[in-house]
Amino acid sequence: MPIHHIVLLKFKRGVTPADVEKVRSSLHALPSQIPAISSVVAGKKIKHPLDQDFDEGVIFVFKDEAALKDYIPHKAHRDYQEYTAPYIEDKLIFDIHSESDE
Repeated sequence: MPIHHIVLLKFKRGVTPADVEKVRSSLHALPSQIPAISSVVAGKKIKHPLDQDFDEGVIFVFKDEAALKDYIPHKAHRDYQEYTAPYIEDKLIFDIHSESDE
């Protein structure tokens, strides 16, 4: 059963558009480095009263929980977290089983 790994990002005050682009670029590079990722969709939020000031959202799709478990400790994932940490104030991670194939 596919897994959707949903990540919401809140950038630190003072992060520039160039910094945001660095985060996005490194994020979109992950599927080429981590075979467990089936696909990734990312984008800037559409303002909503309940968005809790998060700035961007990312949805990673994995074929199953085993693939998600392979992704979490993967060196490229850890490197991404370390590289982007100076730009990120907060994040929310939420994993769901999907009833669809994607």
